[in-house]
Amino acid sequence: MPTEKSAKKPRPRATIWDVARVAGLSITTASHVLNNRREMPEKTRAAILEAVKKVGYRANPSARSLRTGVTNIISLTLRPRNAVHGSLQGTEYHLRLAGAAAAAAIDRGLGLLQVPVQMLLDGVLPTDGCIIVAPFGNDGVLKHAIARGIPVVTADPDPDRKTFRYWAGRDERPGTEDLLDHLFKRGARRIAMVTGEDDNSWTRGSREAYVAWATKKRMKRRLFGKPESEGFEGGLAIGQTLLDSRDRPDAVVTASSLFAAGVATAAQRMGLHVPFDIRIAAMSDSEAVRGFVPSITALDLQPEIIGKACVDMLCDILDGKKPEPLVTRSILKIRDSTA
Repeated sequence: MPTEKSAKKPRPRATIWDVARVAGLSITTASHVLNNRREMPEKTRAAILEAVKKVGYRANPSARSLRTGVTNIISLTLRPRNAVHGSLQGTEYHLRLAGAAAAAAIDRGLGLLQVPVQMLLDGVLPTDGCIIVAPFGNDGVLKHAIARGIPVVTADPDPDRKTFRYWAGRDERPGTEDLLDHLFKRGARRIAMVTGEDDNSWTRGSREAYVAWATKKRMKRRLFGKPESEGFEGGLAIGQTLLDSRDRPDAVVTASSLFAAGVATAAQRMGLHVPFDIRIAAMSDSEAVRGFVPSITALDLQPEIIGKACVDMLCDILDGKKPEPLVTRSILKIRDSTA
């Protein structure tokens, strides 16, 4: 067996100096050809490219990004406090959005990095631009990016920054109304809504749509909030409270799919039949509600459309264009829990 001393040393990485030497040309000429910075005679270009093959030269991406300021990498930052933990527990929205954004970036020859908030604030990871997902009202991270001149788009708008127009997201009212109208047609007259507590456009829009709808129907408002981080256990707890009350609702709509699964479990433990005694629906779809027995009605928030649109919009900004916001709407998926 070869010893450590007798092992062959790895060949040093070829440099642009090696390319210039083998081609018999200057380092400046080699640099111009390899970086497409100047028109060069075809004979010169061919000599450089032949030398590249001979010495096995590969460009150093880090050095190139330092020279040009272009990394061909964009970043994605999740603002909801429970985005990652909730996804690991069974929600899907942020995973689907990030996956669509990654696919769209790859299709354009770009890389996509999921960047924690602090790294974006510290500026330790240079990227060409960033996508901020579900910003809070008057979001400090978005404000920081704008102040630093970082090209930025958001998945859902900042509800307090009306002048910022580079976003793709939903109009929450139509989807919420579709869901409430569906429950009303099924006979529900005491509909409770349980939203999350993150102050973003989804929470605000859902709450505002519910209040407007209940006012129009002259129905009592039953509006509650729960931290998204409480997940299934939070839904179980609030389900037990609501369903054990004297004025028990006949339908419960929850923001999180994990909340909905918790409420449905509470109903079953109390001997209530879904959907005959209580109807349950979620404002976000995932396997947590699709696979529940009975399956739970939900809104598909169209994260794939939003994720791809954010990448397309950011690329337009990097190309010097001024894209318009993209507004989509949720799609109602009717299942057994409201049948």
